[in-house]
Amino acid sequence: MSSCANPATAQPSDLSLAQVRGRMAAYAPRIAELKRRYPTRRAVLLMVLHLAQQEFGWVPRVAIEWAAEVSECSAVHAFSVVEFYTMYRQVPSGRHLLQVCQTMCCHLQGAEDLIGHIEAKLGIHAGETTKDGVFSLVRVECLALCGSGPGVMIDDQAIGPVPHALGGAGTLREGHFEVADFHPTPAVLDAWIDFLRAQPAAKVHPDAIGDIILETKGHPQGLGATAQLLPVDYALACPALKVAATATAGAVSISWLNDPALTATAVVERSDDAGATWRQVAEAGAKDQKAADTLAAGVSAQYRVVTHEKTRAARPSAVVIVTGA
Repeated sequence: MSSCANPATAQPSDLSLAQVRGRMAAYAPRIAELKRRYPTRRAVLLMVLHLAQQEFGWVPRVAIEWAAEVSECSAVHAFSVVEFYTMYRQVPSGRHLLQVCQTMCCHLQGAEDLIGHIEAKLGIHAGETTKDGVFSLVRVECLALCGSGPGVMIDDQAIGPVPHALGGAGTLREGHFEVADFHPTPAVLDAWIDFLRAQPAAKVHPDAIGDIILETKGHPQGLGATAQLLPVDYALACPALKVAATATAGAVSISWLNDPALTATAVVERSDDAGATWRQVAEAGAKDQKAADTLAAGVSAQYRVVTHEKTRAARPSAVVIVTGA
């Protein structure tokens, strides 16, 4: 998260690595679950950093060191990840995070004027936190709210049109501003700010990544996982399509389409008893996609094609019926 504060000077002097380990001990089941889900410990780093941010409200550098320890990667690597992703907060932030998009689309729709209004309303600049610790304001890139720009998010809620509109100028109800097809305006943001400022701190929840379902089978190579690798033939081969058969002077020509890159062989089967039993009459290579059979005049038979790829067999193709000419 961009900020006017220098992360290097915002670090708590009374927070040690041992204290971080103690506070994060309650997350042990969730961390163990994450390690079951990935083949390497390093892969859990992003989620572990989110857990640290959920606990502290931001990511102190000593928490980055803890995340590197848990993920079995270097502290330098963990720090570079926090530097790269803007969702990690490197300085303490307010209970409520106001994000305003400054990308071109929203800029053309008045983002700068809206940011200026919020700065005046809160008495801070973008990248700062109010003195009472309630609000932090940041500039961000695209929030995928171009249609109702300038894009604004407060905590995890996008400020944009909602389907159950009340019409008129809108009404703020339990944290949801309801209005038909609008773009965030200074009045809308003022209503939000006044509403949230009046809420007790106990009702504010930290930034969370959502509950993690525990005790899954995980990844076959994950630590403590019970999942097993699927066999190479767990999936069916690609079936033959557009099977056709034509009879000419006692001969039958059967053709079809299949994926020549995946299918090794195609077995052509024939039934003379309306599909009760089938017997093989031809086998073709992947690129041939045609076969021949003999059929007496006036005799009807059914044909189908079953493609094979190594040990995998596809479902039989559609059945075609032909009568000898």
